[in-house]
Amino acid sequence: MGHLIAQIDLGAKRALGWLASRPVLAVAFLIGLCLALYLPGFASLPVTDRDEARFAQATKQMIETGDAIDIRFQEEPRYKKPIGIYWLQAVSVNLLSPDDLTQIWAYRVPSLIGIIAAVLLSWWAARPIFGRETALLAAILLATAVTISLESRIAKSDAVLLATIVLAQGALFRIYLLRRKRQDMVGIAAAFWIALGLGILVKGPVAPGVALFTALTLVIFDRDRSWLKNLHAAWGIPVMLTITLPWFIAIGVKSDWQFFQLAFGEDFLGKIQGGQEKHWGPPGFYFVVFWWSFWPAALVATGGAALWLWRNRTSRRALFLIGWTVPFWLVLEATPTKLPHYAMVYFPAIAMAAAWVLREVTLRGQVPMRTYRQGAALWLFIAAAQLVFLGGLFAYFRIAPSLWLLPLAGAFAGLSWLTAKASWGGKFHAAIAMAVVTAGLLYLAAFRLVLPSIEPLWMSRQAAEIVAALKPCAPGPVILTRYREPSAVFNLGTKTPMMTVEQANVALSQGKADFALIRQDGPDRLPTVEPAPRTIACIDGFNINGGDPMRLLLITTKPPESLVACAVPERFRCGG
Repeated sequence: MGHLIAQIDLGAKRALGWLASRPVLAVAFLIGLCLALYLPGFASLPVTDRDEARFAQATKQMIETGDAIDIRFQEEPRYKKPIGIYWLQAVSVNLLSPDDLTQIWAYRVPSLIGIIAAVLLSWWAARPIFGRETALLAAILLATAVTISLESRIAKSDAVLLATIVLAQGALFRIYLLRRKRQDMVGIAAAFWIALGLGILVKGPVAPGVALFTALTLVIFDRDRSWLKNLHAAWGIPVMLTITLPWFIAIGVKSDWQFFQLAFGEDFLGKIQGGQEKHWGPPGFYFVVFWWSFWPAALVATGGAALWLWRNRTSRRALFLIGWTVPFWLVLEATPTKLPHYAMVYFPAIAMAAAWVLREVTLRGQVPMRTYRQGAALWLFIAAAQLVFLGGLFAYFRIAPSLWLLPLAGAFAGLSWLTAKASWGGKFHAAIAMAVVTAGLLYLAAFRLVLPSIEPLWMSRQAAEIVAALKPCAPGPVILTRYREPSAVFNLGTKTPMMTVEQANVALSQGKADFALIRQDGPDRLPTVEPAPRTIACIDGFNINGGDPMRLLLITTKPPESLVACAVPERFRCGG
């Protein structure tokens, strides 16, 4: 076994050097790696609640209404994020699925492209600073991370935001480190300000915040500040404002300036002041979650590597990476609202740091091997926990797994063991190569085979299937009451009304709606009316956001004979 690992290590090292010396092939390899990691489940994973469904539904309404300025979820203003991601999603859907606006994969394409761009830009940013092989290794590490893989499949703003941040930080890195003549840095400075402008259009102050924290760190701890003039701020800031101000002014006028009150007053400050939407976490949350969210790349992002980086913080390369990572990390830890994907903004810096320390320091014996052995043990534990979790889903929901999962699980377990063994023995090129394959197996299993097949998790998809079967006989709207997940609106239609139990009762009795979808496990019940409502379908599932089982009832006051030609699928018949 040791001989095999040694052979893999030698082959992986040679392959890395060969690819790194051929930029075109390196780019092609990174794109191919990203597609192999991210495409499984990209189209088959149903729309997820709640953020993705809200973004996608708001984009769908933008397409339906032709209003490219205002952002709404049904009749309510959705003034939490700027317009950028909605424009990108609208272009994607209009190009790829103009005749069916419920194809969620078309809304996810900007996220896929955004993550691939972030990986390529990380390679671009690191190449002149750390060298070709380290830059390629850093890009590979970033591409494989769990959070990065997940965000590539979700139609939200974070993937595109990451691309703008890496472009801005990469440009800032070059301006700070390369110290070329002022006239030679015009293009790089332009990239920096354009990236910040695009980042603001995608997610407000996050991209400028990362750049500001980094720049302040450099100004405070490095006495040589001559690089600041290469930012060309005198014309760079106007360029950034030219990108951002037109839409901000337009939405301000159109919303009577409510956008700024809701986006900054409620959304941004709400995250700072309290755990918004129950996403609260204690200080230290991101440190603990990091070992999973950056898996499998966390294999070489060890405590020893981080300690070496800190001890050598007077090095300008180390100082920049610390400035990119530490201040924003501390801000996130101090903010009550916590979600794992918020940390993505400094993942490229960690990937660069891990690759740099590994190649230039660890392999020369300057970092104790025990820290990498500790990392290998923790890595193996997390790999096993993920395998147990996926298996536990089938056990909890009493669903027979696909036959394809058995060999996948065996291969994943075997490769995980070999990866940890290789890292334990200092065969890091072999360990990283096998970790990449291990991650690919995990993402194929999780996103293509496991999650889409757990029907109880996707109650809105099941509701849409029932309504589609009944639509030829009853084309009227479906009322949502006590079940108001955005995915239901996305699947059932923009005009799907959300009502209280009492309002639903009146609408059904007056014939203003054909059906109502009501959650059964609550104190409210539809009172008896004429004609009396009856249950025609039941959906048993799991409330992801509430963490408990749920049953939805589809009820109607229409007479049975009017639905004879439209049969409810057998598995949705109550008690059947």
